[in-house]
Amino acid sequence: MSYNLSMIISMFFVVPFVLLGGDLYSLQAQYSSIDNIAITIGYLIAKNERVDNDFLTLLENKYNVYFDSITPSSPSPGEAVEFTIYRMYSPLIVSTNQIKIVAKRNTVMGYYG
Repeated sequence: MSYNLSMIISMFFVVPFVLLGGDLYSLQAQYSSIDNIAITIGYLIAKNERVDNDFLTLLENKYNVYFDSITPSSPSPGEAVEFTIYRMYSPLIVSTNQIKIVAKRNTVMGYYG
């Protein structure tokens, strides 16, 4: 009888930790994904040598991310560009609100190795 009771009570402690582990794993996977996307977007910006609204909308739709800022807004070839992309994540147990996963990268217009 006490075994059954202890098993039921232990589930109240085990389930949240399993959910927390799954949440942390999923959060790390999302960050790795957005990190790889940021590297790809940096390459595409450098290769195409343009940062206009049409190109940014194309990248946002293709990679399912949002551009937070681009500095400078209209760069010329050979100039360094700093951009920030983000994606929203809805966690299971870490927070009740959505978490903003951000990646910030630099690239040089016209240089793609």
